[in-house]
Amino acid sequence: MEKIVEEKNIRVIVVDSLTAYFRTEYMGRGALADRQQKLNKHLHALQAIADRFNLAVFVTNQVMDDPSVLFGDPTRPIGGHVLAHNATYRLYLRKGKEEKRIARLVDSPSMPEGECVFRVCPDGVRD
Repeated sequence: MEKIVEEKNIRVIVVDSLTAYFRTEYMGRGALADRQQKLNKHLHALQAIADRFNLAVFVTNQVMDDPSVLFGDPTRPIGGHVLAHNATYRLYLRKGKEEKRIARLVDSPSMPEGECVFRVCPDGVRD
């Protein structure tokens, strides 16, 4: 992978649905420890590439409903503390009314939590 990054001058790596593979390969509570260890190893490899080549890594993740939440948004990210502690910035994207989308900054080392509303149009992203 590092050879490709260097040859192609890659500046951004996007991993779509990061935890999907780990959830299918390591199913059930009995495999939870192995799954978290493999996820951690994968995240550290991505971080090493990002540090070495000064590039950005974006990951998308799955969410699940938490039935214990009675009020508010019951969705929770999958990946646990391993994923939460390895991410520098965490955003929660959701659909709003009509064509609107909402991005909420959940965690950041230097910025407060906040939301913004935007639309994805044929000519780009608009707020």
